[in-house]
This record gives sequence, C-alpha cells and structure tokens, in this order.
Amino acid sequence: MLARFAEAGGMELKIFRRDGQRFSRSQRPSLAEEPDSNADIMAEFLNHKDGQTWQSIPVAVFYTKELQYLYHYTEYPAIYHKDRVVAQIRAARGGESKEETQKRGDREFLELQQSPFFSVWACAGVDEILSALHRRLILGSAA
Repeated sequence: MLARFAEAGGMELKIFRRDGQRFSRSQRPSLAEEPDSNADIMAEFLNHKDGQTWQSIPVAVFYTKELQYLYHYTEYPAIYHKDRVVAQIRAARGGESKEETQKRGDREFLELQQSPFFSVWACAGVDEILSALHRRLILGSAA
C-alpha cells in the first residue's frame, strides 16, 4: 500500500531495512551494536506506548523534497486496538489446557489476519497518513 501511495502522490519511496545481519532485540538500537543496520533511523522513530519503548515495523516517514520532516506513521492505525484484540484472542477459555489455549489462540489469530479486518485496518492506516499530511499542508508545522 505504501508503494501505491507513493506512486499516486508522485513521491519517491525509499525502503530501509530495520535490521542488519542479525535481528535486533534492543529497545534502543545503535549503530555501535548493529553497524550493518539502520539503527540510527530506527532510534529516531521508536514506538513509545504505555511506558515502554521498542522498535516497530513498519514505520513510514514523510519528508519534503528538501528533507523537512512532515509526519511518520508507526505500525498500525489507531482504530486497531492490537493489544486488546490479541489479548482477548489468546486468553484462556474455561476448561482449556495451556497447550489448547495456545493452539486455539494461534489458529484464531491467523484467522483474524486472513479476515477482511486486516484490509480495513490497512485502509485506515492510509487514511491516517493522508489526513496527517493534509493537516500539515493546511496548518503547517506540527509544533
């Protein structure tokens, strides 16, 4: 969707991999720790939520042609309450063993990922991006 978004808007799209040769498990990445990664970029756009900080993907960052920051979008749209939805799906149900809960939770999460809701949420993400960029055009700087 980001490629289609960039094409429709006449924008240049550049994709930077989060990790280098190894998958980074650090909450605050650094090039000293992962010299072949894009840790410097990731460190600038960390996900901060509920008192915790971590690296998230995808992160879409928008700049002007002069590289003036406009907006960034992190991971998923506001209408997708991921943590609550996943916790409910993976929660134990009466009479289930731990293994049964895990198996059912994995199955139901996969079913959710294959459902129309993921398309709805992807479209909501595009709507958030468009709205934020439009807001910047109309109102100027976010500060």
